Amino acid sequence: MCDICPWRNKPEVCSDERNLEWGAFRNSPADFQFTLGGNRKDYNDDPRVHEVPEFYCLAPDFWSPDLTIPIEHRLSYPPGTVRIYHAVGNYELRTDPTTGRNLKSTHIYLPLIDRLKVEGYPVELIFARDIPNREVRFYQAQADIVVDMLTFGFFGANVREAMMLGKPAVCYLRPEWLESMRKEIPDYVNELPVVSATPETIHDVLVDLIEHPEKRKEIGRRSREFAIKWHSAEAGARRMDKIYSDLLKSKRKTV
Repeated sequence: MCDICPWRNKPEVCSDERNLEWGAFRNSPADFQFTLGGNRKDYNDDPRVHEVPEFYCLAPDFWSPDLTIPIEHRLSYPPGTVRIYHAVGNYELRTDPTTGRNLKSTHIYLPLIDRLKVEGYPVELIFARDIPNREVRFYQAQADIVVDMLTFGFFGANVREAMMLGKPAVCYLRPEWLESMRKEIPDYVNELPVVSATPETIHDVLVDLIEHPEKRKEIGRRSREFAIKWHSAEAGARRMDKIYSDLLKSKRKTV
């Protein structure tokens, strides 16, 4: 990760001292902290830090597979084209200007799409840069495959939105983080439909999905069901209500 991080030479960001200071401050007032991804290092290695996927929730009707695409956002490709969606918010800020590398793996996907075209695959890249959140779903909804980070080890909003839209999503799932998550949310890990890939395997993973549209459809179906179960606004409300109620009860017992 450090080799492709645009902030590796910026001490105001890449500073163990500053980050550890922030971690100590963050933990000091907290009774309960939400995370998702299993990175239990430094101040994340704390009994008050919990894996809570429901906290990261979306409105299923807003992120709907059946949403209407406004004319100004519709894309036109030849029939049979497999559309691969990749997105980077704040692209300039998050990309190394000298190497073109970023943590979202854009530097891997751009030449890979060109390679797939040379190999004869009917693919096109939907590359979303700095598009407002209220509009980005229109481009996600027109994709056949959504691709994300290949080195970090987990995913964020882009993949959660893709799953809610019923799209197959690809990113690297770090095995040790999955095992860490399994201790607290085993069903989430067991049901997770995201396809894991690395820089070394992403070509073959994409070829498999390109060549098997029914596989894409099945993963997309499971992704929508998974997102509604774990990442819908309703699921988030239920979980937050329980967490907050339990915290209040525990506080009353100590008074």
